[in-house]
Amino acid sequence: MSQATIFKLWKKFVLQRWKIYLLGIFFIILTNVMQVVTVRYIGIIIDFFVKGGGSTEYLTLFMIFFASRIFLTLGRVGWRITMARQTHHAAFLLKTRIWDNACFFPKKDLDQKYTKGVLMNINTSDVRAAKFLYGFTMVGAFDMLFLGGLSLQAMFSINVQIALASLLGLVFIPYVVKKLAHLEMRRYRVAQEYLSKFNDISSQMVSTIRMQRLTQTGPYWEERLKLSAWEYRNKKVAAINTSLQYVPTMGGASVISYLILFSFGIKLTFDGAISVGDFVAMQGLVFLVQGPLMSIGFIISDWKRGSASLERICAVYNAKQDEVLHTVGKKINIQHPIVLSGQNLKFKYPTSSKYLLKDINISLSRGDRLGIIGPIGSGKSTLVNILAGLERNHSGEMSFLGQGFNNFSHRDLRNHISMVPQKSFLFADTIRKNLCLDRSFSDEQIWHYLKMAAVDEDVKKFSDGLDSPLGEWGINLSGGQKQRLTLARALMRKPQLLFLDDCISAVDIKTEEKILKNLDQELSTATLVWVAHRKSTLRHCNQMLELQ
Repeated sequence: MSQATIFKLWKKFVLQRWKIYLLGIFFIILTNVMQVVTVRYIGIIIDFFVKGGGSTEYLTLFMIFFASRIFLTLGRVGWRITMARQTHHAAFLLKTRIWDNACFFPKKDLDQKYTKGVLMNINTSDVRAAKFLYGFTMVGAFDMLFLGGLSLQAMFSINVQIALASLLGLVFIPYVVKKLAHLEMRRYRVAQEYLSKFNDISSQMVSTIRMQRLTQTGPYWEERLKLSAWEYRNKKVAAINTSLQYVPTMGGASVISYLILFSFGIKLTFDGAISVGDFVAMQGLVFLVQGPLMSIGFIISDWKRGSASLERICAVYNAKQDEVLHTVGKKINIQHPIVLSGQNLKFKYPTSSKYLLKDINISLSRGDRLGIIGPIGSGKSTLVNILAGLERNHSGEMSFLGQGFNNFSHRDLRNHISMVPQKSFLFADTIRKNLCLDRSFSDEQIWHYLKMAAVDEDVKKFSDGLDSPLGEWGINLSGGQKQRLTLARALMRKPQLLFLDDCISAVDIKTEEKILKNLDQELSTATLVWVAHRKSTLRHCNQMLELQ
């Protein structure tokens, strides 16, 4: 990804909000001017007391100093609520666009290239680093430019010799900062890339817990996760250590500057070349100059880190999308008598010469329940993906409400079709947010669907109820609780067509019966396609398909 592409993305956001940024620059300049005025007038007030002066002159100096403090406060508040706040707006827009684009990625890319771990890493770590380029990093850059310039101007107005001498300790900073910035960016990029890998390993470990228990491979996965965590820790620490090197570099430069200042300044003061007030003011101005010079390192560091993250974000924005998913589509006719139809369906994987599915014929009307059963590896989940329109590399004809899936828009289909997969996915947030996602539901509605999925009593046992936080992948829940929560989430969408891919395999027979009765009563007009290993689970189905 070229720097031009990254800069274009950054520039577009800034230009759309140019009025806010212009106002932010005004407040930064106001703050910087008042900082220099405050320091300069401290020196003038000291000279006033040394020389002696009238009450009128003292009152004037005091009023100017007092006004400068008021304007300084206003300036600091101003740039925070204008330019700095754009950091948060940018984070929101970056995240929104990531997920808007990911909705249209080909299934193959979501399974292999942009996995859940990769997307979550980009949505958190990369957005966290990139967002500062739109706010606080820009504040630092303008502060460095204006405060540094104004402070230098004030220093030279006091005494050119002492100003030049004080700056001698800072001349090596640009070279050192450049070296550190390149090293930091390289180490930060390595750490970010490895974090995506670590997230994927963590996801695999959590999603295969049941298999680990059956095969007694838990210790292997635990050791693998520990090694990966330690490896990421080492890479992240290396990047952080590089960032921390800015502090001793800038601190050492400050010490040298003050040594030079006191060596020359005290002599010039005793010689009468500068006043006591000017000498004190010079100390304050050197301190102000060091702030922008120290900021150079952090600004370059932020820009390097942010650019590396924006590069990864841009890759998501520019990734290949499935054009079929962008189809505008026809209006869905929910009154069509045949909800789902499949004729002569065949499917085989590209690497296989043998058909996994062959000569499958299905016709489902409103309210029908199709049960699918068969041994492991017989193609049950693959068939569900074909019937749901997720897998299109098949032979034969598929139609939903009388039309092929490609004739409808992706969003319209997802408003009418829901699926509960074998592997439940829950993210690290509250139960409420895991259920509602992008929609709004009242507490009464949420509890109704939790009761339908026979998980309401479990949720009531949590200390915070619906607002109880869940661990990543719902790791603090049992397998049956996770399955029932994802079932409730699907039911809340009130789908016309619902696919259940062996989604209550981890619940006991009594709870299963309760769920089956609830579904039969509440979804009397919806069409269900249900995959299960136990025939008893499918006893309410009026059609059966057994795969070999």
